[in-house]
Amino acid sequence: MIWEIDEASHRVEGLDENGRARPEYAASLGLVPAPFGRRALAATIEAAVYVVLQLPMLFGVLPGLIALATAPSGTVLGGGDLVLIVVLAAVSTVLSTAFVITQLTLHGRRGVTLGKAIAGIRSVNVRTLERPGFWRGAVVRALVLWASFAVPLIGPLLVIALSPFFDGEQRGRGWPDLAGATWFVDVRNGLNPYDAKRMRIARKTVATDLADVRSELPSLATPADERGTTAYIPTSRSSGGVLGAARGEGAPADESAAYAPATVAPTAAPVTPQGPTASAPVASSAPQSPPVVPPATAGGGSAWVPPRLLPDQEADAAAPAAAAAPAAQAPAPARRVAAPASAPASSRASTPQAASAAPAIVLTLDNGEEVRVEGPGILIGRDPALIPGGPALALGAITDPTKSVSKTHLAIMRSGTAVVVIDLGSTNGSALLRDGSERTLGPHEQVALRSGDTIRLGDRHARIRIG
Repeated sequence: MIWEIDEASHRVEGLDENGRARPEYAASLGLVPAPFGRRALAATIEAAVYVVLQLPMLFGVLPGLIALATAPSGTVLGGGDLVLIVVLAAVSTVLSTAFVITQLTLHGRRGVTLGKAIAGIRSVNVRTLERPGFWRGAVVRALVLWASFAVPLIGPLLVIALSPFFDGEQRGRGWPDLAGATWFVDVRNGLNPYDAKRMRIARKTVATDLADVRSELPSLATPADERGTTAYIPTSRSSGGVLGAARGEGAPADESAAYAPATVAPTAAPVTPQGPTASAPVASSAPQSPPVVPPATAGGGSAWVPPRLLPDQEADAAAPAAAAAPAAQAPAPARRVAAPASAPASSRASTPQAASAAPAIVLTLDNGEEVRVEGPGILIGRDPALIPGGPALALGAITDPTKSVSKTHLAIMRSGTAVVVIDLGSTNGSALLRDGSERTLGPHEQVALRSGDTIRLGDRHARIRIG
């Protein structure tokens, strides 16, 4: 199956059924509304700067114009005075225009102005919680704000000072903010929405808390089409891969029956036939037990992907089992009996001598805490749980306040004489750090570990000691 991703689409989170922003979603991210005191401080600072830029106009141009207007008829100003008035007017106009354009650009693109930066305030779009935008977030809001000064005293008092108290969402958004779809947040006491990394973690944390359910990971087998088209069915394994067969229209509906091995040996003890019928199979009228599910598909399309022995370790792992079985009863490869599906992988281990000879595995976390791996392996995460169809591994819970570590993040297992790490499709991924280089682990990819390696899982790290 080929998945297509529409990069142009952008899903906005935190909206209700009517498309309006939900204040509780922003509060759950850690965004705090800006207090009125610091909003007034930011506006006062910006107004003071604007007045300073108008000083040449106030103390140079305006007195000259008043003198010209009140002078007796026929009086003409000197050439030097006229040039001075024009220069001061030009300087004041250019500086004021540059200041206003800079303020609007910074507000629209970065959500900050001179006064907001000093007061610890940022402006965001109320729906997307991202930058406000130049035209609506900055220009439209500024036009509504400046239009209030058309009515002296009453206009600014109503639009700037009183309109925030009429906000039904209790966010303190006045009429200019409603026109520009903006919202002012406090970055000193809350989350800075322009900190991309922390904002991403906060969104993932809220999404995990709202719908934190474990999803079934894909099966090793290709799922069958609803119309019953031909599908690939794994029937047996070899060191070179998986052998399969095609299933057509008449395939059984039960997935576990479809995944059963091609040849199932009886669970009773093997009987050595005698006489001329030694080559014929033994027929039995007794009811047979359910088909034995091979370990690779235990659980009927479950999430577990068992680790495969490395090619150079298959012979070493098979040697103890071959030596323990009598030579006379060594079964042929086609009649090898698989372990029951309910038995964990660790129960199919070899003798106690082999278990005691296994090297010790110790994980040292970045906070100094040590986790010792007992038995066949361990599942590590914030709140790990056994995977359906997987082996009965130990559970190792680690603390992660930022929730960058998934609930069941990765597995560390013994695979023959090797120790492997397997990422279980975690949200923030895993990586192996060795000799100064970092290798990212793909979902369900197993990589052999060495003593001294470091594993990165989310924002946490763990150092491996083997032996």
